[in-house]
Amino acid sequence: MLVRRAFPGFAFLVGLAACAPKAEQQAAAAPAIDSAAVRSATAAFWQRWAAADTAGDVAALRAMVGDSARLDVRGLPPMLGRAAFAAALEPMLKAMKVVSEVITPEMTTAISNELAYETGNYTEQTVTDGKAAMNYGRYAGALARYPDGQWRIAYIMVFSDSIVPVKK
Repeated sequence: MLVRRAFPGFAFLVGLAACAPKAEQQAAAAPAIDSAAVRSATAAFWQRWAAADTAGDVAALRAMVGDSARLDVRGLPPMLGRAAFAAALEPMLKAMKVVSEVITPEMTTAISNELAYETGNYTEQTVTDGKAAMNYGRYAGALARYPDGQWRIAYIMVFSDSIVPVKK
């Protein structure tokens, strides 16, 4: 007897559950951030940057800057985008030769597999008008991996701490 009375109530609940709207499917989880791969990619980026800078390769350096990147370099007006960067860089590289450059990331934070925030320091030896100098400085910025798979500067702030003449 109890079964006959409980069955209609149970059937009603099952029917009600079947008519209820389906639960929203959860969006697929974002891929896990591979911090080691991001740090490796940004370190390789800076090695390519130093090689292009010491070679005076404006085209290679230009390609390593995002289309809408912002570059704030102490002593220069703010630059927005590749064209502005190349316009400032080309006359500088004609006036001086970069003899050596070492860029050392101090802290790389992988925001995603396509974006890293980074701080670090650099040393750059240059020769201008026959006079050698060593530039010691720091940087902070963001590197992004673009749809073509290449890492580029999205934002960077560079400031020289000191420039010391190199004695011969």
